[in-house]
Formats: sequence, C-alpha cells, structure tokens
Amino acid sequence: MAQNDVQRMAFEALKNFCQEAYRKTGVPPLEAEIVADLLVRSDLRGVETHGVTRLPIYIQRLQKGYVRKEAKITVVKEKGPTGFLDAHGSMGHIAAYRGMEKAIAKAEEFGIGWVSVKDSGHFGVAGLFPMMALKKDFIGYVFTNSAPMMFPWGGRERIIGNNPLAYAIPAGKYQPVVLDFSLSVVPSGKLILSRKKGEKIPLGWAFDKNGLPTEDPYEGYEGGGSLAPVGGHKGYGLVLVHEMLTSVLTGGKWTRNIKSLYEEDKSGIQGTCHTFMALDPDCFVGREEFKKSVDSYIEAIKGSAKGSGTEEILVPGEPEYRIEQKFLKEGIPLAPNTVKELTSLGQSLGIPFIR
Repeated sequence: MAQNDVQRMAFEALKNFCQEAYRKTGVPPLEAEIVADLLVRSDLRGVETHGVTRLPIYIQRLQKGYVRKEAKITVVKEKGPTGFLDAHGSMGHIAAYRGMEKAIAKAEEFGIGWVSVKDSGHFGVAGLFPMMALKKDFIGYVFTNSAPMMFPWGGRERIIGNNPLAYAIPAGKYQPVVLDFSLSVVPSGKLILSRKKGEKIPLGWAFDKNGLPTEDPYEGYEGGGSLAPVGGHKGYGLVLVHEMLTSVLTGGKWTRNIKSLYEEDKSGIQGTCHTFMALDPDCFVGREEFKKSVDSYIEAIKGSAKGSGTEEILVPGEPEYRIEQKFLKEGIPLAPNTVKELTSLGQSLGIPFIR
C-alpha cells in the first residue's frame, strides 16, 4: 500500500461504525459492543487481516442467517475447573469472549480453568482472548480449530485447518508477553488481503491445488490451494493435536465438516471449536513474584548478544503493543479497498462511514 493511499481513522470512530453496523443487523447492543471492540482492536494492534476488512463478510453471514444475531451459549457440562459450552452457531467473537470469561472465573475458584466450546464460528485474532486473563494477573491460553485450508503432511487434499494458538503472560514493568500465531506460515487472511491489494505473495507461503509453490494469493487459498504449515511436519502435528483437544474433545465438527467463513451454505453452523485456559500464578510462586521473574527473564533476553544489524531484541507482543500506541495517536490505517467496502456496507445499512 503506497503511503499516500493510506487513510486513517480513530479507534473509537471505527469501533462506533462497526458497533452500529452490528446493531443495524440485529445484534443486541452489548454483543455488538464486544465484537466491534475485538474487531477494531485487531487493526489497532496491526493485525489488519483479522480486523475490519472482515466486517462485510461477518455482516453478510448474519443477514443470511448463517450465524445467530443474538448469542445462545449454554453449559453442557461442568466439573471442577473444567467447563464445556455449546455456542449453537453464535458469533465466534462472542462465544470466545464468554468461553475465556468462564475459564478466568474457574481459575479464580480453582487456580486453573479449562473451558472448551463447540459449534462456534470464526473469532478473529486469537491473542485478544488470553489477554483477558491479564486483568487478573493470570496466564491465558487459547487454541482453536478452523475450516480446512491446508493439505496434511504428504497429502494433496485440503482437509485440515491452520488451528491457531495464543498465550498471554503477565509481566511487571514490561508489557505482557503475548504469543499469537496460526500453524500455517501465514494466516489465510494475508492471502485474501494480498489478493484484494493486487499483490503477489512470497514463495513458501502457500501451494496451488497441484501442490506446487505459488506467488498467486488466489491460487494459494481461494482457488483451492493450501497454506504451508509452519515448521513442516511439526506444525502439521500441532494442527492435529489442537483439533483433538477442541472438536474431538467436545464432539464438535472437525476437518472437512467445518464450513469456511466464505462458504455459501444455508445449513447453518460453521462449527469451529475452541479451548481456553486461565492459570493463576498464586498456585505456584505467586503473582507478584512471577511477574518480577518474567521481568528478569525479559531483561536477560534483551541483554543478550545481538545479531548483525539488530538494534533491539523484542519479545512476543512487543511489536503489536508499539503499533497500538502509534495507531492510537495517528489513527488506524485502512487500505483503499477496505475503505471502499466499508463505505458500501455503510450505505447498504443506512449509516455513514466517516473518515
């Protein structure tokens, strides 16, 4: 994106637009506020692939009845620190928010909370949910399955998802350590965004439908290709374990039974499944002592020898925090095609997209 093509919008203004879009579509006010905040916070932290560029497809799925406008999340089973929830096809952001809330509540009572959710939907940026645990100085963890977007190791059929994971670990004087990544080299959203921008992708990101490396973002995903797994067979192995500890564990949908976010299917539930964990450091060394030790650990990493050309060693979550501070001051940059799509969406809903 050329610098002079960038249009910026304040966090609150962009959030208000998204919130109103959800409300106009029939989403209750509180749920509209929660999902709008999560969506725009993705862009605020520099993860534009999972931010407001997805709003049109989310709204479209609500309008078509593929997703519940009002969340229905029920407790299937509870036993001690564990919980099992059914989202009944509710918005993934809301199902994940409620799932993490429950895991945190369990950790407050038992020291640890493990909550799994079935029949949910796409929930955007994984890292935002374990970050909820940081308010209690707890450690947060989440992983999820997803619609098929990768070939299994050695295969040529797109049958497995890239099944992301995310951790959030509290610190003292430093920012929390937030590790968030999918188990493909890049998420599908990067290919979709590259296609929208008319850009090629680097070799190594994806394969075409014949299993050959491709620079075409459409051929690497929407055209039937496959994202490349991170770490080769190791990433593939983690994909399988995440599916077993989400969908297989809950009796939910897995592999080719999960619907793509972009799939036209009137039968309803997308069917993604998630697992959330919250852990109280007081069960071990104590919250304050733990945070001090995390600070010392971060200082050891940052003080270690730097590679050639490296000015500073960063820890996971630090780049996103710096981007967040920058965008809070300067506004969130929006690609021209995203501006065009949001303007069109606003017109269709009768709400202005103010830039």
